[in-house]
Amino acid sequence: MRRAAAWAAVALAIAGTTAALAQPLGDPQRGLAYAIDNCAECHAVQLGDHDSPDYAAPPFQEIADTPGMSEVAFVAFFQTPHPSMPNLIVPADDARDLIAYMLTLAD
Repeated sequence: MRRAAAWAAVALAIAGTTAALAQPLGDPQRGLAYAIDNCAECHAVQLGDHDSPDYAAPPFQEIADTPGMSEVAFVAFFQTPHPSMPNLIVPADDARDLIAYMLTLAD
């Protein structure tokens, strides 16, 4: 529950970020492939998968279901460092694909 509240706070704090949305949304299939190759070591990345390999890493489903988590919120999320994550820089094209995929997970 505390994790969901933290995600909600992040989503609300970044709701005004729109400049990075100048590029069209990416391809969800490429986003899933990127997630499997780069994120699945720690996160549960597939639809319905709720058990991340790293307990501290929230499943993508949980992130996608966070109230207020929109394309804008995801863009800001990927531009913000996360202390609990490795210093991973997601290239812009891959981020658009990853965002497109994560938006397909939202209930």
